[in-house]
Amino acid sequence: MARNLCVFCDGTWNTPEQTENNLPSPTNVVKLYNLALQDDVQLRYYHPGVGAEGGLANKVLGGGLGAGLSRNIKSAYEWLCRNYQPDDRIFLFGFSRGAYTVRSLAGFVSRGNLLDLSGLSPKDIWGRIDQVYLAGYRSAEPAKMWPQNFKFVDQKPVIHFVGVWDTVGALGVPDDMVLLDQLIDNPVNYRFHDTRLSNNVLHARHAVAMDEWRASFAPTLWDAPEDRPASHSFRQIWFPGTHCDVGGGHADSGLSDCALRWMLDEAAAQGLRINPTTAAQIRPDPRGVLHDSVTGLWKHMRTQPRGTPRVTATPANSELAPEVLERHSNPPLAQAPYWPTLPLEVGGTARIDVFARPHWNSTGIYLEAGARYEFRATGIWIDSAIECPPQGAHAADFHFGKLIQNFGSLLGEAEAVYHKLTGKKNADWWGTKRVEEADWFELVGMVASRASIDGQGTPDSGEIVRIGKGTTIVPKSSGYLYCFANDAWKFYDNNRGKVALEVTRVA
Repeated sequence: MARNLCVFCDGTWNTPEQTENNLPSPTNVVKLYNLALQDDVQLRYYHPGVGAEGGLANKVLGGGLGAGLSRNIKSAYEWLCRNYQPDDRIFLFGFSRGAYTVRSLAGFVSRGNLLDLSGLSPKDIWGRIDQVYLAGYRSAEPAKMWPQNFKFVDQKPVIHFVGVWDTVGALGVPDDMVLLDQLIDNPVNYRFHDTRLSNNVLHARHAVAMDEWRASFAPTLWDAPEDRPASHSFRQIWFPGTHCDVGGGHADSGLSDCALRWMLDEAAAQGLRINPTTAAQIRPDPRGVLHDSVTGLWKHMRTQPRGTPRVTATPANSELAPEVLERHSNPPLAQAPYWPTLPLEVGGTARIDVFARPHWNSTGIYLEAGARYEFRATGIWIDSAIECPPQGAHAADFHFGKLIQNFGSLLGEAEAVYHKLTGKKNADWWGTKRVEEADWFELVGMVASRASIDGQGTPDSGEIVRIGKGTTIVPKSSGYLYCFANDAWKFYDNNRGKVALEVTRVA
């Protein structure tokens, strides 16, 4: 009789025992593990997240940089090798870097095969796993090039189901952390991971967070292969909330229960056996608390809005969970509004204020790829004591503060050389402009297009638009418009004022 082999890999620093304000706060990985039945026809395996085990160094390197992820992949691989029998169905579940773990595990198995470990000592087992991981998977060799003196199972198994919450692939040091990036970052350590959606995966599900702003938590999205068979299913759905509001980890779990209920239903429809009595405890709430993830240490690191689908009830967007639209149309009183959206028709105009102090101004304007838009900006905003028009400080009267800006511009020229020498185009030196080719305090926009992280902790910067006092653009890709005063990232606290922006769709 075919069995279910179920692997559950938790997120960064996550364990079953974690608490928040002395209340249990397990992730959805733990909850689904507890919901899944364990018996002769369904086996379960759980692994804590990277950085959750060991001493302080492991917590910092594992949690901060993703070190140890390869070890977690090999541990789950060993469990599959040890338990797999012909016709067994493999289910893989993960959250955050645990999602990256199981997607990479699926790539590991799909690219090669499972080892036959029968009759081997523990030393030989781990020696062989290390070898196929390094010489086969890590080297991106096809299965026929893997160690031929090792015995594998007779027929490579199909991955029956992969279910993940908000995959995060930040495995290196973000480019903007320049010193650490140069000292300890080595792309060789992570660029081999294969997290693409293979046709060897029958059913794939991905729950993605709409409201996560931490730049190093940019999602690693799936793109379904063009040749994916009709019998294979794939759904990638956006849910309301930040990273842990979707994958779990807060004691107040109304939002994360939405994504848990969806994943449970999707997996159960494909054969996962769950305890229905326990499942009745799930309480999805689309108006649940949306937690602020940019707190503590994260307040001092870069933020960036995600490239999300347009939030609109008509026409219906199949990428959005129903809870997004429900929260949008009837938001909670304490956290209203939710994703106000201004889709412009031809001839339509939107007027908004852009403030100087926020790193990002959410305009709510959704720009369509291929459409033509005219921008007009007026007003004065202030960089410390320098009064600047929207076109930037070059059009402002002389002020001694401009000498500081000039020094920052010199640093920016050196930064540009660094970009060329290292290929790290998103490296942002202290005291340099966010957009080096634009003027200090020039009005700049960004179209948050659908870009995945590059695997090294640095998200794509979106489509940058120099607006100044006015411009006309045709966006290359669709997305929400965000605006800001072009300043050094750490220097926004002394900014004041606002400018008025008018956006008209002309074609």
